[in-house]
Parts: sequence; structure tokens; C-alpha cells
Amino acid sequence: MENIHVRISGKLSPKVLPLFAEVLGSMKLARNEIIFFCSYSAYDIPAGHCFSEILNNDKTTKCRIILKEISQQFFKPFDEIPHGWKTVCKFEFPDGIIPSAVMELPALDGWGYEKHFLIFQ
Repeated sequence: MENIHVRISGKLSPKVLPLFAEVLGSMKLARNEIIFFCSYSAYDIPAGHCFSEILNNDKTTKCRIILKEISQQFFKPFDEIPHGWKTVCKFEFPDGIIPSAVMELPALDGWGYEKHFLIFQ
């Protein structure tokens, strides 16, 4: 079985975060939650899916990451990341520690090609 994964392009900038506030429940994020722009998915990934590692170039970091909420460019809620879609997703780091590689991702206003990205798998 393949490792289900999603490519994380960057965090939502403060400029666009309010646009997703209602659909992603982001008016007040917990300290262990972040919302990201996610690139095209090669998988259907249901809300609640728990990823177990972060790939950052050649480095792998073990940690739990839960997919909490999913939306897209039209601000509609999804119950999964659909195969072939770019999405905006809220993730929770239930152990309370957000790895530095995650915190160092750029704040973005939209999807685009980013040289630096992470893979959650």
C-alpha cells in the first residue's frame, strides 16, 4: 500500500486567512493548529486522517499531524481532500509541538509554484 501524502506549499497569509475563517473555523486557531495551501493531491484523503511524518528535502521528522478541515478556492467545505484538487486545509499537531520546518514555511496569498515545500505522509 502506498503512503498517502500531501504536498504543503505554505501557510495562509494574514491577508487571506479571514476569507477562510467561517468554512475552516479559523477565527481563533488553537496554538497547535495551522492552515496551509496544499498542492494537487494524488489521493482522496478524508478529514481526520493522521499523518505520521514530515519530509523536508532529505530530512524526515516523525510527528502526528491530523487533517481537521478542508476547503478550496470557492470557500466550500469538503469532507476530504479530493484526488486532483488543490485545497486549503487546517491541520492539528496533537502533541502540541509544531516542528520548526513547518513554522518556517512562507506565508502565501494563494497557490503557486514554491521552491520550498513539505510533504506530510
